[in-house]
Amino acid sequence: VGIHGAGTDLAIVTFGNSVYLSQQAQARLAEGGIEARVIDLRWLSPLPEAALIEALAGCKSALVVDETRRSGGVAEALMALLHEQTTLPHARLTAEDSFIATGPAYAATMPSADGIVAAAKALLEQGA
Repeated sequence: VGIHGAGTDLAIVTFGNSVYLSQQAQARLAEGGIEARVIDLRWLSPLPEAALIEALAGCKSALVVDETRRSGGVAEALMALLHEQTTLPHARLTAEDSFIATGPAYAATMPSADGIVAAAKALLEQGA
């Protein structure tokens, strides 16, 4: 896995284009005093479970960001892994279950940097 940043308030676990979006969110969260690290899975099948658990060391919570659909996406396996192998508070932000949007409509169902920031703050507020 790739690790971007050393924050311990939050780990954002993601892959693909969401790495870029999560790094944008990471910078915005830092402006608000939330120190995050972005963990890029880089490989999805099989999931790099041991490397991911190691990369989460020292983090207080984990947010999974997945551009695939909520049902049947990689985030489901990641949420199960986090539940079974960690005690971290965790949440996920995914694309909405929908038909595949095309053209400008794609943005209506996909995670965004704004959505990542909002989900991160909501998760951290739960533990406060």
